[in-house]
Amino acid sequence: MHISVSPFLSNWFVTSGEKLWAIAKILIFFFAVRFIVYRLIGRVLRSLTERQGPTPVTAARIKTLGSLAKSTIFYVLIFIAGIMVLKVFQVDTAPVLTAAGVLGLAIGFGAQKLVRDIISGFFIVLEDQYSVGEYVTIGAVTGTIEELGMRVTRLKDDVGKLVIISNGDITQVTNHSRGPIQSVLDISVAAESNLAKVRSIIDNVGAEIAVAGVVTPPKADGIMGFDSAKITIRITGEVEPGSQNAVQSALKEKLLAAFAAEGIKVV
Repeated sequence: MHISVSPFLSNWFVTSGEKLWAIAKILIFFFAVRFIVYRLIGRVLRSLTERQGPTPVTAARIKTLGSLAKSTIFYVLIFIAGIMVLKVFQVDTAPVLTAAGVLGLAIGFGAQKLVRDIISGFFIVLEDQYSVGEYVTIGAVTGTIEELGMRVTRLKDDVGKLVIISNGDITQVTNHSRGPIQSVLDISVAAESNLAKVRSIIDNVGAEIAVAGVVTPPKADGIMGFDSAKITIRITGEVEPGSQNAVQSALKEKLLAAFAAEGIKVV
């Protein structure tokens, strides 16, 4: 008994098989690209973690950055795969692409400040410009970083005020926490004072000062100015970031006591 298959059914099976194979190739492409990109992102994030140190705050921030990057890649791949599947079924994708372009343009215009802030936050983390706990100057504000988000940076200034800055508005950063900083203190004594004695007192007090944060003991650097009433001497040394005020306060207190004991008048 001979069973014949109509040309229509035969063509249908062939066409369906080709479409299924095309969709299978799209899925293979999707998962392969996602796997490779995710591996690259993971490698970059591990490098950032090793460079910045495995602190809980740093780990949380880098984890957030990784999640954002992976989510963005996932949705981009979903969109590309969807367009490819529509083409397999011979659906005209021009209207879809046009609508997506118009929607993206509208979102771009409406949320350009938000996008700029997020992109700037991404590069701040990627370039390791500063981290939580570091002492920095951003624009006209100096303080300690409290939080580094993808959109804003929060820092507390020296009087405890919380300042919130959009990442997109950050154009210049001075990081004081990547090494010792110089502590400069000018002190004036009476013009008739013995300069050699004054220098000796300053150097001795600087060598004996026992305050956390001192890297290089303060010492007399030179005469910054003088007139008929006073001589101004500059004292310099190196301190850990954020400890400058404490070191200078302790130095002033000890110098005043030492000058008073030696009969040197501070003006």
